Amino acid sequence: MTTASTGLRDRRRRQLLAAVRAAAFEELRRSGAAGLSMRAVARSVGIAVSALYRYFPSRDDLLTDLIVAVFNEHADAAEAGGRHDDVGDALRGIMRAYRDWAVAHPAEFGLAYGAPVPGYAAPPETVGPGTRIGRFALGVLARAYAEDRLNPDTLHRRATQLSRGTAEQLQSWSKQHRQSVPTEVIAIWLDLFVRLHGLVSMEVFGLLRPITPDATPYAVEVFEAELAALVLPRRS
Repeated sequence: MTTASTGLRDRRRRQLLAAVRAAAFEELRRSGAAGLSMRAVARSVGIAVSALYRYFPSRDDLLTDLIVAVFNEHADAAEAGGRHDDVGDALRGIMRAYRDWAVAHPAEFGLAYGAPVPGYAAPPETVGPGTRIGRFALGVLARAYAEDRLNPDTLHRRATQLSRGTAEQLQSWSKQHRQSVPTEVIAIWLDLFVRLHGLVSMEVFGLLRPITPDATPYAVEVFEAELAALVLPRRS
């Protein structure tokens, strides 16, 4: 087989997979992850369901492909938002991009971070893509610590708040992942994601609507307040 024909075949395969993912996401928006139908996806793309099974042997394989794609797209957006020389601007950019992407892609966000799909267990290959944003943000925070940009009072307060059990767990995780920053820096990084991911989830999943029918102004206000309270002030 010639190089040209191999290249054409690979290009067609990529185009077909892109069409399958687009159709699957449309199906997700209509029916939810639990109602994802291989037959409906194949019909939307215009191929036989048997052809679709050659690429994805089961619905779970298709779900895994979609989840990995979602994690990577979300991470691409967050990393693009974090491309700033100043570490404070970088971390703020990561978190704003995190929210912006989630609000713009609620079905995809729900697939990756929402309720578990009945009968589906995410395989190990989802872990790397799923932790990209956190690893990238921790790298920025570690750079801030190295540049002495973290508020010492905040660091001291967080260190004194750590229970022995939590400190041991964070130290174990830090050692396993070869992190060289103090435990309180790891705790601040985790705190940040717990707060901001929780706020974003409440906005995306409509949990703020009973109080604020138009949740966007409130969510932006709280989100910006959380960012303003970060331990990374703008460099004067």
